[in-house]
Amino acid sequence: MSDETVVTEQVETKQAGDEAAEGENTAPEGSQQEQLVVTIGEEPAPETGAEEEGQQAPAWVKKLRHRNRELEREARELKRKLAEHKPDVEPEVGEKPTLLHYDYDTDKYENALASWYERKRKADERAAKARAEVESAEQKWQAKLGKYQQAKTAFRADDFAEVEAVVLDLLDQTQQGIIVHGANDPATVVYALGKNEEKAKELAAIKDPVEFAFAVARLEGQVKVTSRKPATPPETKVSGSERPSGAVDPALDRLREEAARTGDYSKVYAYKKAKRS
Repeated sequence: MSDETVVTEQVETKQAGDEAAEGENTAPEGSQQEQLVVTIGEEPAPETGAEEEGQQAPAWVKKLRHRNRELEREARELKRKLAEHKPDVEPEVGEKPTLLHYDYDTDKYENALASWYERKRKADERAAKARAEVESAEQKWQAKLGKYQQAKTAFRADDFAEVEAVVLDLLDQTQQGIIVHGANDPATVVYALGKNEEKAKELAAIKDPVEFAFAVARLEGQVKVTSRKPATPPETKVSGSERPSGAVDPALDRLREEAARTGDYSKVYAYKKAKRS
């Protein structure tokens, strides 16, 4: 495959019709849901089939690459035009004229008053338009944010909140907003970045919003998503007060329990980061 790898998702083949729904609902007790494995670029993706090797990029991938090149050209042209653009200076409405301002000359006063009302009408229209644009943008943002929250909830990775904390720590609010608003699948992009801290740091260093948006678009084209079943059946939980044999870091366990209650995984991330250093 070329260096510009794209999103590929391996999922189990589903049966058509009612048999599929019945099969999902009657899974044997103790089975475990598939977990997503998300990687960027040429990182090895576990349990990929040999039949994938040597496949040519599908037509939609080539179309996406072509569109990315067009968008890059458009962005350069837009930045050039923005640099050349000089915004028109809107006339101020000013103080409402009175007869006293015109030494009680009624003709001059009426002309000035009519001009003032016209300026005020245009100013009110501009203000109303600006408010409508702000409200529309806010509605679109809330819709995007709602979809992202839904995608987070449905994401098949138990550690999503913990991984997301890495991204929230490295990227500023503007960069986070660009990912949520502009990425086709922001939840997957966030998870991929959280799993690849070096790549997240590279993106965090791009402060120009346009350049950052295109960097995210290129990165999203390199994200691979595969599904992986657990290699062994999950162990049955034993009730009681004894700790599981695999829990070897009580401090990390306490931080995770606290994060599960509060939704804030920053302490978990900081603790793990400190252990790695």
